[in-house]
Amino acid sequence: MTRARAAKTTEPVVEELQFRSDNAFLCLLVNRRTKMIRVIDFRAGALPAKRLFIQSVAQREGVEKVILLVEKDEVSSWTRVGFVREGTVPGFYKRSDGHLVGCVISDKTASVEVSDATQRLVERTLNAARKGARDYDDVERSVTVKEIPEKVAMRARDQVWSKQASSAFGGFDTFGRNANRVYYETTPRRGKPNYLSAEFQDCFGHSLVEILRMPHADHDVPGLVGGLRRVCDDLKAREIVSAFCFAPAGDVPLSTAFVASGFRKTGLLAHGVLAGGERTDAVLWSRKLVDPSGGSDDLFNGEGD
Repeated sequence: MTRARAAKTTEPVVEELQFRSDNAFLCLLVNRRTKMIRVIDFRAGALPAKRLFIQSVAQREGVEKVILLVEKDEVSSWTRVGFVREGTVPGFYKRSDGHLVGCVISDKTASVEVSDATQRLVERTLNAARKGARDYDDVERSVTVKEIPEKVAMRARDQVWSKQASSAFGGFDTFGRNANRVYYETTPRRGKPNYLSAEFQDCFGHSLVEILRMPHADHDVPGLVGGLRRVCDDLKAREIVSAFCFAPAGDVPLSTAFVASGFRKTGLLAHGVLAGGERTDAVLWSRKLVDPSGGSDDLFNGEGD
């Protein structure tokens, strides 16, 4: 007697799902690693049908957070169907800003927003970060940053996510469609290397920057500052207009690295990121790199909101 053996299928970490009807067309980028969906909407209107499709996919995949980046005039339409305006990426569309709306998928009918307690925590964190950032003016002298091949970055990513779950943060996964990526290894004089990646789209002029490992202490900060500054310099050379990142709310070392690298807080996301295996509220960090009308728009003052 023989028994048929079922073929083992492996779902992709990031999968693109499309919803198309006579009056609606949108794409869902489902990230199974970070349990997040980014929605790209190609056609205005038909919001209730879109919302129903998004909700059904999110529940099926066990996804808790859904985000969109849209033009300003589209924000009100999405907030009417349960999304919350959570932040802005300056220069996301080169000459106009991207407005981030998000939704926490839960049993509650009301939209979940960042609590007052989180807002107070973030304010304390920013104050500490601004103070600490003053210590990193000349950090490049003690940090080695080099661009690395994708396979090296992916090997480091897989090791961290499988063996150092408490440190795992950046997944280096696809965030947009038809985008390019670069990868960096950044090593402080005293400390172990960390890895950064930037996904950028020349047509829009924006870039998502990711950090592989969460910093556990102040001695991890110099490497991140040196790496973030190098990434931003390279993005400016490519004439990328803006860079943005998501990071856990309340993380002082990571916030210090962003402030010292010229980023500022431009949003707060409820249940926005998965860090160390736990979902937490998040800060949206942004840095305007280039003035699309010509010249640099980079103030590099490290000031938050």
